[in-house]
Amino acid sequence: MILIPTLIKMKNLLRLITLAVVGAALVGCVESLGNSHFKVECKISPELGTDSVSLMLVMADYNSVHHVATVSRDIASQAFVFEGNVETPTIAYLKFSNDTTPMFFVVEPGVTQIDITPTTLIINGGDANHDYLTYLKARAALVAERQKLHQEYLSHVAADSTIEVGLERQYFSRDSALTDSLGRITVDAINRGDLTSTIIFERYVNSLTRKNLQNIHKK
Repeated sequence: MILIPTLIKMKNLLRLITLAVVGAALVGCVESLGNSHFKVECKISPELGTDSVSLMLVMADYNSVHHVATVSRDIASQAFVFEGNVETPTIAYLKFSNDTTPMFFVVEPGVTQIDITPTTLIINGGDANHDYLTYLKARAALVAERQKLHQEYLSHVAADSTIEVGLERQYFSRDSALTDSLGRITVDAINRGDLTSTIIFERYVNSLTRKNLQNIHKK
């Protein structure tokens, strides 16, 4: 299980997941259904205002997607429920009726449960989802620290426009170190070469510096 605090606006869900992750219970667990059958149960608080959810599977070549279904909330379970078959864990994403930003995760045989409220995102899934959201948690912590540093710098400048050169260098050095750390964890995640590495590469490769890119292993 991954527990991720978020904020209330659904349209910012994915951005908030990557920026505001602060705590997690890290347990990978997929309820077995047997063979290749999968079931995704996505519960979303009604106050978030989404009327329907679409499940898309990303094909192995990453050049095409398969639209599994677009469903409305099931009255009995209060969930958006998808079922189908995959032979192996497969990259997927959810599209919400009131949000153009997809939410990536991994579908695999068995039951995956996703629970979204105004304050949390919980995913009960297998090891791939665990690894992906663990990366997002680490990334979010570094991004939040950079934002805090930038606000601290701007407040200092607002109070004294003649900021001392040595202090400005300290800010720059701390920001550079955080940027390097962010690039390093992203490159390390990509270089694992597993399923979640593909998601991380597609989503975050454009955030990497030229030096970071040189450290990505050629496959």
